[in-house]
Amino acid sequence: MENKLNTMTRDLKNTVANRNVYFLWSGGNDSNLLLRILRSSNFANLCNLNIVTIPFPDHVYDEAKINATKDILTKQNLNFHLLHTKENIADSVPYAKACLFCKEIRRKRFLEYYLPLQKEGDLIITGHNLADLMSYYIELCIMQLRLEKSESEDNRFLEVTNKWLKSYITNESIEIYRPLINFSQTEISKLLDDTELMQFEITITAQKCYWLNQRKRLLQDYMVNADIVSNYEKCFSLLQSNFRIPKPEEFWKLPFDTYLM
Repeated sequence: MENKLNTMTRDLKNTVANRNVYFLWSGGNDSNLLLRILRSSNFANLCNLNIVTIPFPDHVYDEAKINATKDILTKQNLNFHLLHTKENIADSVPYAKACLFCKEIRRKRFLEYYLPLQKEGDLIITGHNLADLMSYYIELCIMQLRLEKSESEDNRFLEVTNKWLKSYITNESIEIYRPLINFSQTEISKLLDDTELMQFEITITAQKCYWLNQRKRLLQDYMVNADIVSNYEKCFSLLQSNFRIPKPEEFWKLPFDTYLM
């Protein structure tokens, strides 16, 4: 795994060098690993790094921990942008649809912050990994069972398949980059326990979101842990053998923010 980490870190350095970077940090294991790497001495003054957190839904995040983390990062001269939102998800929203509502709210809030700052060549980093890809794959399989497809499902197909791309450049010349796409959650957890990466210990979440207990989320863990997909190549092959892979320009049908979360 050390070679995999070294390769990922090298590619990440080459990608962020001399660029305006926005890192979407959720506080989960995947984004915590990336935060530690981006804060390491190897990345010092390498790029203009903006760490962006949208603490939503509220019950997942601990306000006291967030404020403490903000103080730590600010004292280290890091640009930490905390984006609160006044919106909420009504209790009447069906359990299965809550994640989609949450994503829409966070996307909207990010755009409110980002669009006035947008520059050509910007880089946006997310923490998508193998477990996320398996979750999306299961969703695609469920969608495939429906005989008639709606326009919203066609759009969702583009949103989901785009997540398999390690790097994607939008028609606005913004690059979305997913450095952890070849890592499982188990590997990410082991790397977080690596003493060489234990530069600091902070957390901004109070608990895991209960919406993560959806059936597809539980199935994703099974498929990764059972070694059905052990690496990105195997995962991509699974997608390719069962679904049509869109051409890059097809993704331009949807605004870039749909591919972030």
